Amino acid sequence: MGQPKGSPVPAAGSAPPGTASPPAAAPAPAAPPSAAWLRDGTPGRLRRLLLLILTATVLLWLIATIVVQGLHGTAATVRDQDAPAFTDATEAHAVLSDADRAAWQSFRSGEAQLTGPGQQYQNDITTAGQDLEQLAALAPSGTAGQQLPTISGQLVNYQGLVEQADAANRADIAVGNASGHDLGYAYLTYSSSAMRNPQGGLLASISGVTAADRQALDQGLGSWWASPVLLVLVVAAAGWLLWCILRAQRFLLRRFRRLVSPPLAVAGVLTVVLLAWVLATAVSAESSLGAARGSALPALTQVWQAQSSAVDAQAAALRAGKTPSASGGLNVIATQQASSALTADLTSAQDVGLLPAGIPLLAVAIVGLTWLGFKLRLDEYRG
Repeated sequence: MGQPKGSPVPAAGSAPPGTASPPAAAPAPAAPPSAAWLRDGTPGRLRRLLLLILTATVLLWLIATIVVQGLHGTAATVRDQDAPAFTDATEAHAVLSDADRAAWQSFRSGEAQLTGPGQQYQNDITTAGQDLEQLAALAPSGTAGQQLPTISGQLVNYQGLVEQADAANRADIAVGNASGHDLGYAYLTYSSSAMRNPQGGLLASISGVTAADRQALDQGLGSWWASPVLLVLVVAAAGWLLWCILRAQRFLLRRFRRLVSPPLAVAGVLTVVLLAWVLATAVSAESSLGAARGSALPALTQVWQAQSSAVDAQAAALRAGKTPSASGGLNVIATQQASSALTADLTSAQDVGLLPAGIPLLAVAIVGLTWLGFKLRLDEYRG
């Protein structure tokens, strides 16, 4: 039968009436805004170069700061803690040996009848007490801190024996010269034995502290923070930043026919300035630490050893009833000069000037100039 009049005829290729149409294909998902921001042709390339330079700048900032602060902290610890601890322990050893010599000198010369062990003995004991107090403050929980109570007790025992020797000597004088001052000299001999006994004597105990302090000082002066290897990291970070800046300059030359971008050129110059500043400061500090390790410290050690050896020889002669070959006492001027030379080297190593503040300032300036250079080109591209 034919179709009724007025009935629409389905178009060719269309679904018959009453049949559902197939669903339309879903549109492709849009790229994330951040990805489009980086892949959008020339602007995206500019943004990628900008992020690369910013990353390199932050890396240089961090590495330079870590190296400079580590070197500064090492030099400060050596100057303010390790070197004073070693010097105090060495001085305490020398002045206590001189105290023993001074006491014997006073007894042998007869001055003990009026002044006891003598003023030099008192000065040496006072200096030793001050040195031990400073040691306790510098290393309250270290080797010195553990041994100082024992050393303090030994020092009190030594002083007590010297006081007994003085009292016995005065008693001998009171009863006449027939006694020969035997008891006083006996107590003084006991005091010398308590000080100089190599097995647990006062000087042996202090020598143990001195050895530990010297080891700590050597470790500080030879710290890996003072190693030139760390400067290689600074040079590598600065080199990467300069390479990124040059790469950006080449891209601007190809795309925008810009031979030089002034902001990027200045950023490159600041990078070189920062690198030179860090290298000069670090090399100077490492040189000063090297001078302290190789020259000033050995000279100071040699002076103290010579002084102590001379005092020990004089004390031995006095104990044996002989006349010392040289006048006794420590040469304070020589030890002060040697100690000042070591302090000067360590102070120079610690001095990093304004570099800790200059590193972030220059890094921020590099970031700002880089952003300005790229912003000008992005604005030009949009225009």
